[in-house]
Amino acid sequence: MWSRTSGFLFSSRLFALDQQAVLDRKISIDLFERLPSPFGLSRYGVAPDHPEVKNCEHKFAQVAEHPQFRYYGNTIVLGDDAEKSTSEDQASIRLKTLDRNTMKRYKFRRHTRRRQLSNILPGRAAVEWYNGYPTDPTFVDLSTIERVTIIGMGNVSLDIARILLTDTQVLAKTDISEKALEMLDKSRVKHVEIVGRRGPLQVAFTTRELRELVGLPNVEIRIDRELLLEAAERFAEPGALSRMANSRLSKRLLEVMLKASNRPSLPTGSRTCTLRFLRSPLSFHGASSTSTNTIAHTEPVRSIKWQINQLDYPPQHSPSVDYSSINSKPIFPPQYETSQTDLVIKSLGYQPILFRPLTYDNNHRKNRTKNDEGRVIGEDDQVVPGLYVTGWLSTGSKGVIGDTMNSSMRTSDTIMSDLLKNPPPSSSSSSSCSFEPTLDQAQFRVDWNMWKAIDDHERQLGKTKSKPRVKCTSVKQMLDVVGLT
Repeated sequence: MWSRTSGFLFSSRLFALDQQAVLDRKISIDLFERLPSPFGLSRYGVAPDHPEVKNCEHKFAQVAEHPQFRYYGNTIVLGDDAEKSTSEDQASIRLKTLDRNTMKRYKFRRHTRRRQLSNILPGRAAVEWYNGYPTDPTFVDLSTIERVTIIGMGNVSLDIARILLTDTQVLAKTDISEKALEMLDKSRVKHVEIVGRRGPLQVAFTTRELRELVGLPNVEIRIDRELLLEAAERFAEPGALSRMANSRLSKRLLEVMLKASNRPSLPTGSRTCTLRFLRSPLSFHGASSTSTNTIAHTEPVRSIKWQINQLDYPPQHSPSVDYSSINSKPIFPPQYETSQTDLVIKSLGYQPILFRPLTYDNNHRKNRTKNDEGRVIGEDDQVVPGLYVTGWLSTGSKGVIGDTMNSSMRTSDTIMSDLLKNPPPSSSSSSSCSFEPTLDQAQFRVDWNMWKAIDDHERQLGKTKSKPRVKCTSVKQMLDVVGLT
């Protein structure tokens, strides 16, 4: 099985089912991770000021101590190896999971005319930067940045905005990357705007994330109150709440935004965070005017041209319309506006990078693999025997760890059901999976005891700075701790 948060959640569920002795043998799990460190989304995706969300790692550690569990850290398993193992050993079950470090970014134009613009980054770059992802990610020099524009209305966007606007004395008590903390201490960021193409009823972030953002001290929250009141009128329509998939969540979100929009303004010069709706970026521009010079050069982004949208409500009241799923369309005749910025962060989601026999589910914008309750569907639209997916690969890159847990439970139940219907041959090994990864000369397997040594090293460093841990921010640092370099 491939590691990540969903991998551990799945293992926990499957071991729990195994205790019920529904099969005539013990289940064993081998878990593979390309990094020496486990936990994926929990370690490298959850914001550092959310330590309570990372409490799931205690449960994961218990799973790893199970006698039928083996951990293969710092191990890259190639697609051909995985496909070969599936075809040659039908007695074993293969599970693939996915988190951010194997995601590719949606394409987004980052230049205008002949100029290549800098300071336009994916949200992933910011998350890896402040979480100390072990590729030593670089970020923008925040001592030169005053205005930040975040495109996208999801939890990650709010996480990034909150980290940029939170006092560094607060962040210093978290496991934030030391390099990020040093840069934030020099930051000149004063204004952050979070921009989405749709309206307040269609946002993807949660109430908790919003409350934390609007609760930041000494930060003025700016939201178009008139637009919020229009959304409230939609709520008041007969039957509107019953038609919405997440009506309670949408109602709470709207209440929090209305309350925040009604606050008095802070003194001039205060930091601000603006939520801007119904805007789609058309182009980015630098400081230089348009030139006929054909020599390409790089300059920082300085402004964004926006297309103004409207929500595509039905012309008349419709008893079947879910207002939370309404799309947007450009206003006609077209209207545009320009805003100033020093840094653009695109937080638009992720798309999985697949290898055979996994295929994209085209009905879900290629945001997940084609699967049936976790069973992989191949190119011929047939179930691939013994191969399953969970987490973002099965559901798409959305939701929080709780949603990943639900996905893991569904897939584990599917696997157990399939094993009961078609038990593996009794001659298959009951001690471990027969598949062994092929390591190249530069790879060193990190087992669970080695990871515990790395974990203890980070925690001991953290004690010297009154924080949970000081993360190793490179693979070499981790391997040095356990003497593998």
